[in-house]
Amino acid sequence: MVYRLLIYFCCCIACVWSDESNITDSIRSLTQPEVTEITDVMQDKQGMLVTFPHLALKVGESGIIVRDLISYKAIVANIEVVRIQDTTAYGKVTVFNQLVQPYLPTPRLTPQKGDKVIFRSFNDKAFLIAPNEATYKYIVTQYPFINFISADLLMGFLNSQGKHDPTYKNLPLACNEYGIGLLFVVGSKNMSIFSCQNVVNIAKYPINPLDPSTTHSPFYTRANFEGGGSLMYSISAKKSREYYKYYDTFIGDIKDEKNQKK
Repeated sequence: MVYRLLIYFCCCIACVWSDESNITDSIRSLTQPEVTEITDVMQDKQGMLVTFPHLALKVGESGIIVRDLISYKAIVANIEVVRIQDTTAYGKVTVFNQLVQPYLPTPRLTPQKGDKVIFRSFNDKAFLIAPNEATYKYIVTQYPFINFISADLLMGFLNSQGKHDPTYKNLPLACNEYGIGLLFVVGSKNMSIFSCQNVVNIAKYPINPLDPSTTHSPFYTRANFEGGGSLMYSISAKKSREYYKYYDTFIGDIKDEKNQKK
């Protein structure tokens, strides 16, 4: 009987380690750049669409279109995967808005067949929204191949906008400001990973937050700006004070009754 229990215990440990290893490998794959070429350009109700080989991409992932010119490479536009059909992926073309430099000339190019499409080139950098210090540090340690940009910077950006809660609208602005590709959000039962330029959920993994009774609003950070006493901040929404309710809704584990996209 003792022997059987020992075998069962060892098997359970092996399963846990296997799951953690699989999750780590899955997350690591999101940081590996994927490069392909445009095979066709078309117009539809969504605007300009381009097609390219499917690779290992997910609907919602965002990337950039690049063209090789005579002496340099130029970024043509942003692109978001909107549909995958068999071995072909369809991408919606949008204006490039990462790392914008207002004092440099803006290339006026449109996508064409043969242009390179690069995905996940910014995904080695991420913001992490976590309920407390223990959970934050655990995740940062668990995935050392990702450069987690300090949550203090995200808090500072939100406060500079007169906001308290991260939303689908202001998070892409913060990610573009710092050239960040991924957003990790920890809820009460799951951790979701978003493409940060459009806040589309591209992966979700089960998680048990450490020290679950301790939460920070709007998320764990060492900074506490509180809007600098501005009027805009004083009247802004602060729904994230109920951390798990807010972020479980954000990642889709709770039905969004009032639509957070504001």
